[in-house]
Amino acid sequence: MINTGYLYSKDKKRIFVNTCLGCNGQCVYCYLPKMGYDNKNVSLDVKKAEDLISQIEALGITKDTLITLGCFSECWDDNNKPETRKLLEYFLKRGNQIQLSTKKEIKPEEIEQYKELVKYKGQFVIFISSATISRWREIEPNTASPDRRFRIFDLPKDWKIPTVLYMKPVLKNITMKDIELYEDIMRIHDIKDVVVGSIFGEERSLESVHFSDANNLFYNEISDELEIKRRLMKLGNVRIFSRSSKVMEYYKKRELEIEEKL
Repeated sequence: MINTGYLYSKDKKRIFVNTCLGCNGQCVYCYLPKMGYDNKNVSLDVKKAEDLISQIEALGITKDTLITLGCFSECWDDNNKPETRKLLEYFLKRGNQIQLSTKKEIKPEEIEQYKELVKYKGQFVIFISSATISRWREIEPNTASPDRRFRIFDLPKDWKIPTVLYMKPVLKNITMKDIELYEDIMRIHDIKDVVVGSIFGEERSLESVHFSDANNLFYNEISDELEIKRRLMKLGNVRIFSRSSKVMEYYKKRELEIEEKL
């Protein structure tokens, strides 16, 4: 349907929106170089939210279209955050579901204004990405520390903005070694939703990455993912997903069921 880098969509069900291309996070597992984008020393060319909105509306999307912020960028970088915030306001008012994934620190005061725009719990969902805690300086060197990232998990519940622990990608013999740290984080912050996700790689598998048609990226699942899920299930009262889209589907279905009962 469209693939400009800034916008990617196969159909009207979901559209990936990037206010810039590339990322300065320098994560060692980053898939962006495989797709022709840089992940270090990037001079970010920020796209205006107004231009992106005009292009998106021209596609004829509906309020049922899922807006995914990021995939070729870090959407909460200081350079492009103002444009990301404009997109949030516009699409929340429009009634779309929005997912935002980041390795930056999101401060509650930065998103407090959106609580008045959220129409139901799960219309806007924040995914906090982390592949390691103990080795983040080495593996995710130019990102916010896990401690700073995880502060958003204490967002007031009555804001109706779920925050999800995004354990993606699971790195072999690395993520699993921090499992006790992750378990502690989930208990301390009362985290209810977690995604345990696969690394994107070029080794062929049964499932290709949604936005990588021309680049041949695939979900490369490893055994550590299953073990992590088993451990987290023992915490009880935790929803465990393999894909972020499934989290969004869960909250959308939940809202529809509530509406049907009214």
